[in-house]
Parts: sequence; structure tokens; C-alpha cells
Amino acid sequence: MIAAGVAGLLILGLLSHPAGGTVSVLAIAAAGILPWAIYRTRSHVSCVLLVLVLIEAVAASSFAATSDYQLGALVRYPLGFLFISPFLSSLWKSGILGKGGFRDYAIYLIWALVSVSYSILPEVSIARVFAAAIPFCAFCAIAVEVRSGDDARRVMGVLLTGCGIVVAANYLAMLIPGNTAWQLDTDAGMLRFVGFLTEPNEIGNLTLATLGAGFGYWPLASGRKKVLVALAMIGALVQVLMADSRSPLVGIAIGCALYMLFKYRAKGAIGIAVLYVIFYMSTFAIPSIHAYMDRGDVASFTGRQVAWDFAVHSIRQSPLLGYGYEVEGQILKNPYFPGWDEVWNLGYQTSLHDGYVSRAIGLGVPALLFWLFLTLRPAISCLFSKRDPWRLRSIVPLALLPVLILNFTESISDFRSFAGLLMALSWTILERERLFAKAEAALRVKSVEAEKTPLVRALQAGTV
Repeated sequence: MIAAGVAGLLILGLLSHPAGGTVSVLAIAAAGILPWAIYRTRSHVSCVLLVLVLIEAVAASSFAATSDYQLGALVRYPLGFLFISPFLSSLWKSGILGKGGFRDYAIYLIWALVSVSYSILPEVSIARVFAAAIPFCAFCAIAVEVRSGDDARRVMGVLLTGCGIVVAANYLAMLIPGNTAWQLDTDAGMLRFVGFLTEPNEIGNLTLATLGAGFGYWPLASGRKKVLVALAMIGALVQVLMADSRSPLVGIAIGCALYMLFKYRAKGAIGIAVLYVIFYMSTFAIPSIHAYMDRGDVASFTGRQVAWDFAVHSIRQSPLLGYGYEVEGQILKNPYFPGWDEVWNLGYQTSLHDGYVSRAIGLGVPALLFWLFLTLRPAISCLFSKRDPWRLRSIVPLALLPVLILNFTESISDFRSFAGLLMALSWTILERERLFAKAEAALRVKSVEAEKTPLVRALQAGTV
């Protein structure tokens, strides 16, 4: 009787208010699924990655964008906290928040929280601090469970699974009658694929995350799993070509080139040179390719240069503190900003399309330098053979580096967006390996000292 009553109310709600009724249906479905999902993630913390990917998919979906209920925020904050709250106690006891880069990133987020006191939009800054802090805790909890290279690659596989689900959903969106899976680019005069997401750049983000996670998991995959990994990666690559999102492809190409150079050395250099010559000659031999590469205002990065110049001028006015965490788009509301295009007229929701400039605008130049230090330290450490006991070096060029390159033309937030999740996971496992290698080195030194005879110690002390 209760079920029948609820179903009747839902039908009435759908008839009288379709959007509200849809939200109600989703809420009731979530109420049935959530207890089981929380139980699963409590036993397997890496499964939280699936939740984070799906949260980003909902937040970036066209359904959330057209909803009057701020569906993205309603999903992101309560759902994120609901899944991470069971780990908070054990996370605190583990002590990982006081170690290495995890401690440093916590300091960075505290720095962001302090910026709320002087932010030009304090309510936006504090909301985005919590939007970053919740998944940060999730990644710290995942790091606690990563104790080997295989563990690190398995969590990459979990991220790949989540991205593969979104890639499959994008293909299904093409089959829905009257769908909006394609978006007309009025400047280029072409249709660009968006799936169920809001814009082609989101497809580029998704492809970057799928390929990076796929490269990370590939050495551990075998049999049918390799086929599924390949299908997910190829499917994502096809989608980014249909979406005509060029920046992620540039990052992936540079990352793959550096990987070939690093692994195969002279042969890799020759292979890269041959591929470049073939590509360069084809652009002149086939006019359509040359026209495609030069479409849009490439010289100004399709209009981004206008915003970047104004942002750099704004940084000079407040270089130490910035204007508040992740409110960089609001500076473009300044009447002296020369770009009056509607792309730059969304206030704090406007992206500067440069993550490094955005961080300097938000928290100041010192915070940007601190973030670069804590982000690049584990990647650089991993390149030294003695500091790479888990053999994760390939993750640097194939997963982390493409995201850092994309960050020059897209603003990638902390622990959010598909590319942001890949960057966060890559950094997490590399930092975990760095701390492990550091601890192992300290143990070796200690064991060597313990094996020395008292006479040797006395002689060393006398020499000193």
C-alpha cells in the first residue's frame, strides 16, 4: 500500500511538474541504491572513484544544466559527503594527512579556506573549497590502501571503469529520439558531438581521463579485460574526434611521444621524427587537413588571449593573495575588460581556460608556486630509477603530463572534472610511491647502521 501510494504521488508529480517529478524518481531510486553502494565502498574504498566519476557526469550533463534545481550541486555535496564520511575516522587515525604531499595539499586547501575572508565572492569560494576537500579526503583514503604497484594500477582500473560507463552512456544518447547529442558550432559551421554532456570540451576531458586511466591499468590487464580496456579507450578516442576537441589530443600526443622517447630512446626519437614528417607533409598535400588545423583564431587560442591578458593584469594588482578561491571568472565582469563576448559574460562560472592563471588569480602567485611544487615533486621523483620501486614511471607521461598540458588551455579544478580526477589519482599514487620509497631508503640506512660493529661506529664518530 505504501509503495502504491508513493507510485501514485510520483505519477501526479510527473504529470503536474515533469522536471520535479523526474528529480523525485531519481531521489527514490537513489534511496534504494545508496545503502548497498555505501556498503560496497566501505569494503572497497577504491569504488569511491566510481561515485566521483558519476557525480562529475551528472554535474556536466545537459539535464543538470537545464534543471532549475541546481542538480549538480545537489548531487555533488550531499552525495560526496555521504560516501566519504564512513572513512573520516579511519583516515584521521591513519596519519596520512600529516605526511608528505598529502599534508601539503591539506595546507593548500586550508589556504583556500582562508581566502574566503577576502574573496570577492565568499559564498562561491567556500562552496568550491568544500567541493575540493570532500574528494581530497576520498583520495587520501584510497592512498592508505595503495601498498604496491599492482594496487596503484588496480585503482586506475576503477577510474577507467567509471569513465567507460560514461563513454557508453554517450553512445546510448545518440540513440534517443530527438536527442541533443550533437551541437552546432556557429563559428566553425560544423556539428560537434556532446553526447549527454553540455559541451564538446567535456568530451575531451572524458577522453583524456579514459586514455590516461587505460594506459595506467593496461600492464595489469589480461585476457578479456584487455579487450574491454581497448574498447573503452578506442570508444573515447572516436568520441573526441567527433567532438573536435583538439587540446586533449595535443596533450596525449606529446605524452605518448615522450613515453616513446623515454622507453625506446634512439628508436623512439626516429619513430617520432618519422611520424612528424608524415603529419607535416600531409597537411600540405591535403588542403582540407591544413584548413582544419588552422580553423578558428589559432593565433589567439580561439579568443582566449583576450582573457589571459586581462587576467595577468589583474594578477599584478593583487599578486600575493589573489581574489578568492576559484572566483577567477568574476574579474571579467570588470567594465574595463575588453571582451564582451557572451563566452566571458557568465561571472564566476566563466572559465579563464588556463588553470595556472586561474590559481594565481584565486590565491596569488605564491600559492600557484606551492601547488606546482607539491604536484610536480612526486612526478620528478618517479623518473629516478631508485625512487620508482613500483615501476609507475609510465604514468607520468601517459596520464599526468597530458592533463598538465591541457591545463594551459582549460582550467582544471582541484579533484573535479574528468581530467581533474585523473590528475588527482595520478598524483595520489605517485606521491604514495614517493613516500614508500623514502621510507624504504630510511630503513636501509638504519639497517646498515645497525650491522656496523661498535668499533666501526667509534672510528666514524672520531672521524667526524
